Amino acid sequence: MIGSRGAGIALASLALLAAAVGGVPAAQAGGQARERTALECTGQENITYGPGLGLSSAGSAEVSVDGTYHCTDGSGRGSTATYHTEGKTGGGCLLLSWNRSREVLHHADGATTVIVYEAGPSVRVAGLNTALLRGEVVGGRGKGATAEKTIQTLPGSLPTDCALGGGIRHTTGLTRLSIRP
Repeated sequence: MIGSRGAGIALASLALLAAAVGGVPAAQAGGQARERTALECTGQENITYGPGLGLSSAGSAEVSVDGTYHCTDGSGRGSTATYHTEGKTGGGCLLLSWNRSREVLHHADGATTVIVYEAGPSVRVAGLNTALLRGEVVGGRGKGATAEKTIQTLPGSLPTDCALGGGIRHTTGLTRLSIRP
């Protein structure tokens, strides 16, 4: 069981991660206007690991992700985009240690955006895993921009699957993507 100090540290870590991703509202930024982002998206994704994630942090697992984003650009115009991600991750089902992946967004207007993620920390609190991925838009709409993606997941299987059998092979996640010029 986590003591009150451990819970406080975990909650503070999660709050720090959220602040890093979400930015500081203009009212808290000393009166400066908040930087407009090129694209802000939220969505849901289905994640598959192969082999499944177990307790061990040895080795890596292939990751395949499919999802849909609901986006708003800097002018406030809304749109949707479907996406597919392929990559590798290290770590286990309790905490991901690294991620390298390539994500292709297919916007409703037919344009594409290609993002390469190279790194990102992960925090686990009360069964909820939150990962922050940082990358760069390497092709299509927004080429040259930076990208930050936050993923919050709950395992799609029993907790015992982490230690037994083939590990956790599937989960769903809520996501937030920011693309900044």
